[in-house]
Amino acid sequence: MKFCRVLFVLALLMWSGTLAAQAVSDYRSASTPDGRVIEFTSGEFIIAEGLRLPATGWKRATNPNIVRIRETDWKTGEFHIMAGRFRFDRRALGAEPLALYTVSTRNQFSVIVNGREIGRNFARPDDQVLAWYRPYLIPLPAGSLVAGTNTVEIRVSSQDSVGIGRVVIGPNSAIRDNYKTQFFWQITAPLAANFAMLVMGGLALLFWLGRRQEVELVWLALSTALWFLRNYQYFAETTPFDIAVFNAVTVYATYFASVATAAFYFHFIKLPYTNRIIAFAFLAGVPLSVAHTAYGASNLVFYIPTTILIFCVAALALRDFLHHRNAEHGAITVGMVIAPVFSLYDVTLANGHRGWDGSGFYLAVFGGFIYSVAFLISFGRRALGAFADLAAANTNLARRIAETRAELAASEAARQELVVGQALAGERERLMQEMHDGIGSNLITALAVARQQNQPSSTIKTLNRALADLKITVDSLEPVEGDLVALIGNLRHRMQGDLRDAGVVCRWEVDTCGPLEWLDAANALHVLRIFQEAIGNVLTHSGANEMRIGCREEVRDGEPGIAAYVADNGTGFDPAQERSGKGLANMSARAVALHGLLSSTSDSAQGTIIMLWLPYQRKL
Repeated sequence: MKFCRVLFVLALLMWSGTLAAQAVSDYRSASTPDGRVIEFTSGEFIIAEGLRLPATGWKRATNPNIVRIRETDWKTGEFHIMAGRFRFDRRALGAEPLALYTVSTRNQFSVIVNGREIGRNFARPDDQVLAWYRPYLIPLPAGSLVAGTNTVEIRVSSQDSVGIGRVVIGPNSAIRDNYKTQFFWQITAPLAANFAMLVMGGLALLFWLGRRQEVELVWLALSTALWFLRNYQYFAETTPFDIAVFNAVTVYATYFASVATAAFYFHFIKLPYTNRIIAFAFLAGVPLSVAHTAYGASNLVFYIPTTILIFCVAALALRDFLHHRNAEHGAITVGMVIAPVFSLYDVTLANGHRGWDGSGFYLAVFGGFIYSVAFLISFGRRALGAFADLAAANTNLARRIAETRAELAASEAARQELVVGQALAGERERLMQEMHDGIGSNLITALAVARQQNQPSSTIKTLNRALADLKITVDSLEPVEGDLVALIGNLRHRMQGDLRDAGVVCRWEVDTCGPLEWLDAANALHVLRIFQEAIGNVLTHSGANEMRIGCREEVRDGEPGIAAYVADNGTGFDPAQERSGKGLANMSARAVALHGLLSSTSDSAQGTIIMLWLPYQRKL
């Protein structure tokens, strides 16, 4: 009887142990439109060195369960293995196909459901997978599940930190939607942002090759390359080389990328002693690297000076923006200030509880991209300004070219006019010389012969008039440069002898008058003929003993011009009888040819006035 009791107790203990072993793990659940989703908050775990999983030693612990290498005496490159078991009741999740979501599970892992492997994230045992930031979606085949309690085991191995992150199970559609969102913000967006940043850095380098004086461009290019190297850990699926070297390069790149960014900004704002400051910062990185590599110093030897540097740059950016207050400096200030803000957020995220458990995502991975975009905005503003200046310069150049062409055309026209004028002057000089030496000489000889031979007075007068006409014609060919006063004065001088012989006193009444630009040789001859006719009439018909010749400026019908006149104190004439003669008619015809106005007044008591009005500007 006693033996039976012992057997009953043993059987009860074994049954209760079996129940305990099959009890579901702790989890929290949430309802979604697609069904219920559970996330495990505890499980059974085992951890060991190497790659062999021990058969015993499982312990219950909370999940996520991540052992960070900085919290141990492990060395990067040494393998450690961990396994976690989670149990759930299939009936609690509905009939929809299920999937498992995990993130921050480090690093190589495989998923086993009820003793059957259904997925893994590596192909070969020596693949150096970077799974700490990458989310994974693993469908759970219906054939691997049972109707009651199911066991999911995740086996993990790593040469760095090792652990199992978030483990979520639920309907495939609900898990997939969450996976897509997380994958976008944790992998796709950082990947696109950093490649875009790298492209902008390449463009900056190309711009620098064309504008070597803008040193900030080459620093921008270098900083984007270093930020890409530093951020590669976020979106890379495997390390390109040894994990220990990769981790060291990532840590070093954080510091040197920050120094290169500071160099870019210091050159952008033209900070004094920039080259010395940057040279010191780069040289300071050498002993820091030695301390980290050779003596195993903590990553803090880089992170502390990096933090100080980015906060100093942010403070300078704020001060500079308050000084300038424009879009260009504002965009760069945003890029500089956002780095410490993102860093503070990431530090808070990384150190919450026991560290980042896969909830949320880091922001510093976008910092380099944002600061590159800020520079692009700034550079775009400068480029637009340069394009506007270039367009204005092209417009100004086109205007100056047009003006120069017009000046050249005017100069050429003036040169041609000068050539023509010189030719005309030469021809005029030749004609004057021919008339003087030929016709003039012959008339003078004929007049002398007529006088010696006591020819009739009419013959001598005719010869004198011919000689006077010749002199007037020659005078019209002389360049007067539009000076009407000089032209009439020269005629007065020519006829002074005839006036003296006739006993007529000539008075000169001339005001200052401007030049008539259109008064060339042909028009000058018209003027001289009008005044010759008027003076001749005074000598021949008026019986006057006094004559006045004058010029003055006069406006007629709102148009400025010059009024020139010949007046005498003779007996006058009858306009009705004069109409039958040709004197006034000829003078009027010449006045019309000059675009002027001829007027005459005559009075037996006051004499006769012949007036010629000529405009300064002739209408075409």
